[in-house]
This record gives sequence, C-alpha cells and structure tokens, in this order.
Amino acid sequence: MKTKKNFNSKTESSLIYQKKNFNINGGIAKCIKYENQFFFRLLNLKNKDLIEFGCGIFPSSIGLDNNKFPKKYLATDTSKKLIKVANKNDSRPIYKIFDLEKNIIKNKFDIIVLKGVLHHTEKPENVLLKLKKNLKPNGFLIISEPNLSSILANYLKWFLGFFFNKSMEDSPYGQYSYKKISYSIKKTKLKVYNKWYSSLFLLIFSGDFGRIKIFPDNNFLFSFFIALESFFYNIFNFLRVTKYLYFKVNLIIKK
Repeated sequence: MKTKKNFNSKTESSLIYQKKNFNINGGIAKCIKYENQFFFRLLNLKNKDLIEFGCGIFPSSIGLDNNKFPKKYLATDTSKKLIKVANKNDSRPIYKIFDLEKNIIKNKFDIIVLKGVLHHTEKPENVLLKLKKNLKPNGFLIISEPNLSSILANYLKWFLGFFFNKSMEDSPYGQYSYKKISYSIKKTKLKVYNKWYSSLFLLIFSGDFGRIKIFPDNNFLFSFFIALESFFYNIFNFLRVTKYLYFKVNLIIKK
C-alpha cells in the first residue's frame, strides 16, 4: 500500500522542536500573546463564531482575554501531534483535525483565521473560494502572511541561509508574494477591507518565537522588547515604511 506523503511534515517537526523549550509563562509567550492581541485588534470577537485553520502549537487564541473571547472558537490543524500540544497551551478553543484543502466545511462563521497558513496551500485561490462559501454575510477572513517586500526580512533570510544553512520557511511551496495573494483574492471576488504590517523586533529578538535561541526567555527582557515594538511601530507606520521593514503582512478580507 502506498504511503500518503505529508507535505507539511517539516513544519510539524519544526513546531514540535520549538515546543521543547517553550514556557507558557515565559517572555517568548508574552510576545506571542502580544502579537495575537495586535492581530485581532481591529475586530470585535465577542459573541462571534470563529474558526482558525492551521493553528499549529500556538493558536491565535493565546493572549485573548476571556471577556473578549469568541462565543465559539474552533481551532484546526492537519496534525494530531500539533493539536495535542496546542490544547496544552490554550485549552479554551475546541480542537479538531482538519485538512483545509481536502475536507468539507459545513458551517458558516463570522471570522475565519489563516495565520501563516495560505502559503502552505498549493492553490491559494481555491482555498479562498472554498472559505468564501463559509463566511456569514457580514463575516471577515483575517490573514497573516510573510511580507516579501521587507528589505530587512529578505536580508535576514539570506544571512541565515548563507552563513548557517538555516531556512525560515518550512512550506514545500515557499512563500507567496503579495502580488500572488492579491491575485488570488481578486480571482475569488473578495475584497481587502484592511491591510497592515507587523512583527519586527519581537520576531528577531525572540528568534522567530523560540525557533532560534537568541536571548534568555526572561519576562522582564521581553516586556522591554514589546514596549520597543509598540513604540517604533507607531513611528514607522507614521513614516509609511512598515512595508519595507516588517516581517508580516496582515489582511482583513470580506465578500
């Protein structure tokens, strides 16, 4: 019998390794909580039905206050191992094994989350077309993807690859440019409601949230890094240079 190939096995291995040194009460965890709060800051989640695909070991629910938590939070991933770890990191969501590209979604949701997931799919336009059918009339699809326009990120990827033979990307399809993502959105007749860039100091100083050890996992130290991130974001956003510095592009999309 032919064994089914797991195209995202490298991602699974990377996240399991990342968990070994992860402390939910540590400084890196504070960074993850801050990033999630920043990610959802433009949306009201209360009393909403939300589904997240490809939650990995760090669901986007980590860091959300209970009084702002969705009525229903369904977190999914293709890996049983990752779901098990995610449940330990945040037990509030309902977890389910689910393959976004192959399984059928029956229900409709107010909010659909794809955080670092779209470039792990072979045909993003097919995924978006599928998810469009599962959005409620006034629902939102919120996406976070690597920002290939970032000069700093592109240099860092080259530096790690050239000097340490280390890649920041585990997807078998690589990373998608915003042009490709935008094309997929337009092809499915969806509209970008809001767009912003995020993750600069925190992603670097936390070693991509624990994948590479740079600083000790100290609460006080990372609290300072969070303050630094917040302060400079306002400055760089005002100067309109976030596109060329920050590592992630975030989109709120609706019908």
